[in-house]
Amino acid sequence: MANLLFPRGCAGCDKPDDVLCDACLASFDCELSQPLETAEMGRWFACGWYRGAARQSILAWKDHGDEECDRPFSDALCRLAERAGVIDAMDGVREICDTILVVPAPSSIASMRQRGRRHMMPLAKRLSAFLRCRTGFRVQVCDALTNKGIKGKSVETKGTEQRAQRLKGHVMVRPGVTLQNKAVILVDDIVTSGATMRRCVDALTSQGALVITVLALAHTPAGRPLAA
Repeated sequence: MANLLFPRGCAGCDKPDDVLCDACLASFDCELSQPLETAEMGRWFACGWYRGAARQSILAWKDHGDEECDRPFSDALCRLAERAGVIDAMDGVREICDTILVVPAPSSIASMRQRGRRHMMPLAKRLSAFLRCRTGFRVQVCDALTNKGIKGKSVETKGTEQRAQRLKGHVMVRPGVTLQNKAVILVDDIVTSGATMRRCVDALTSQGALVITVLALAHTPAGRPLAA
């Protein structure tokens, strides 16, 4: 009855009766990969390019309250983790880390107030449950990072240097969070230049965490993807 009274369309293309249609879902199965020397795997991964239907659906979810996209987006991150070899990498750190934390990249306080929620948290929780089930490892979600005093959206800031300066000194580990003997998988929505991601990784490693890798929904096009 609800669907009859308030029909919805695909978040990516507005096809009737789908949260994300099969064609738009396929845009999150590209498995992009780029180097990240400070991560245990040496690379970070994204589900797809931030363009077309992927961009449209992420904007609907992130900035226009389409929370029904939580499930397909979290499923996309789970598929990415499996294909990219994250489960094997988790086995490799089992002897040196007692817990693996899934940490969402932080949003600014202003962004969270505007959205009324921590939009990455449902995705982090589902990924955590998936990895725990697949590995038997102690995997937990941890809202370990905070982002203070930053105005504007990262994807709207022009240039790598400008993004880096914008973030300098603002991404930090929350007081009271213990990261010693913990491995971390960082999850993010959109990676543009990678400045935000690297600030997050630096903040985590500075407190003793071992960052396995970073998983993102999308990467802003800046050339051709590298093979994963």
